[in-house]
Amino acid sequence: MAARAEPATSAPTPAAEPAKAPEEERLSNTTATLPIVYGSVAFYLGKNADEFQTHEWTLFVRGPNQEDLSPVISKVVFQLHASFAQPVREYTQPPFEVTERGWGEFEAQIRIHWKDPTEKMTIINHLIRLYPPGAAPTASLLAEDAPPVVAESYDEIVFTNPHESFYSNLVRIASMPKVESSQQEHLQKVFNDNDDFLALIEAQKFLQEELSKAKQKFKVVTDELTSVDQSLASAQQQQQQREAASKKAKAAAAQRKSKPSSQASKKAKTS
Repeated sequence: MAARAEPATSAPTPAAEPAKAPEEERLSNTTATLPIVYGSVAFYLGKNADEFQTHEWTLFVRGPNQEDLSPVISKVVFQLHASFAQPVREYTQPPFEVTERGWGEFEAQIRIHWKDPTEKMTIINHLIRLYPPGAAPTASLLAEDAPPVVAESYDEIVFTNPHESFYSNLVRIASMPKVESSQQEHLQKVFNDNDDFLALIEAQKFLQEELSKAKQKFKVVTDELTSVDQSLASAQQQQQQREAASKKAKAAAAQRKSKPSSQASKKAKTS
C-alpha cells in the first residue's frame, strides 16, 4: 500500500514589528530665545468687596506683544495658595491665565511645559500684588475708581541645541496671530529691544554720573589726606627743630657752667 504524502507544514511567521521612527537629532551650536511676559492684574471690588474677597485678580503668561505661544507650550500650570478650593489650575490653550478673587497677596508658582517633552519644564514664582509695592491699603487705593495694580515681568527663555521641529516652532512664533488677554487694556502694550536698549543707556548714564561723583569725592578725600600728611610732616619737622634747639641750648649752658669751675681749680693749684 502506497504511503500517502502529507501536506508540508511550516511554523507561523511572526508579524514584523513596526519600524521605529528615527530619533530626531538636536541642532548643534544653536541657541534659541523665547521672550515671555508673566504677571498679574488686580482690581479692588469696591462695594462688592467683603471680608474674604476684596480684589479680583488675573495671573497670566503671555507673549510680549500678544504672540500666540501655543506652538511651543503644551500647558501652563498655575499653583495658587492652598486656601483656594482648587489650588492647581491647568491650561492647554491660550490665553494662559487664571482669574480669581481673594483678600491677600501671595506668591504663586507658574510651571510652563513645552511641546518638546525633552525640554525641561520652566518654573516661575510671582507675587500677586493687590497694592502697589510698599503701599498700605489706604482710602485712595480702596476707592471705587482705584486703578488696577499691574505687576508683570519680561523674561527670555533660552533653549540650547533644540530639536529642529521645536526650533522651527520657536522661529514662527513672531508670525502667529495675536492672542489678547482678558485684561488687555491694562497690560503694557509693547516690550521690545529698543526699550531695553534705552533702559541700558539710562543705566549707563546713571552709573557714569555716580562714578564721576565718587571720583570727585575720592579726590576731595585724597586732597584732605595729603593736606593732613603735609601738616603732620611740618609739625614733626618743627618738633625736631625745637628738640634740636633745646639740646643745643642745654649743651651751651652746660659748657658755660663748666668753665668757672675749671678756672677756680687752676687758681687753687697756683696758690
